[in-house]
Amino acid sequence: MNSDYIFRETGNLVRRFRSRDPFEIMEALGVRVKWYSDLGRTKGFTRCLMHLCFVGMNDSLGEADRRIVGAHELGHIVLHRDILKSGPLFDTAVYDMRSRTEYEANLFAADLLLSDADVDRLIHEEDASYDKVCRALGTRSELLSFKLFSMKRRGSSCRLPEECDSRFLAR
Repeated sequence: MNSDYIFRETGNLVRRFRSRDPFEIMEALGVRVKWYSDLGRTKGFTRCLMHLCFVGMNDSLGEADRRIVGAHELGHIVLHRDILKSGPLFDTAVYDMRSRTEYEANLFAADLLLSDADVDRLIHEEDASYDKVCRALGTRSELLSFKLFSMKRRGSSCRLPEECDSRFLAR
């Protein structure tokens, strides 16, 4: 699956639900979200049975990570529903660059949470720095890397970091 397809899918959701909030979108789609205090290093997981999808989230996550993990899990539901029918995807190994599904879910999260227009405006400000852009967007630098990669693949002239590390939430 390519980044254009992922970008179109996130755009469709944003237009349909008039929101970039993954939890609002999941609620509107009938996805059940449950918070757990005993998940250890697992950030979240997703499981679909028949027509019902379920997301479990670690309640020890900070606000920024909750949104990122929620968007990532929503990405699995939208992009990898067939895989989810065979078993849950747990986010202890999710942020691994060698896993195509995890990489795609991270691209989905970046495109859902960060608009092209906001990122483009901020990166072209005269005093723009990577840290300043991240703070203004309220996100982690790793997620911004995924967004910039997506924008670049779709023709933007934005500057990219060295590489996108899918394991950023594992830390």
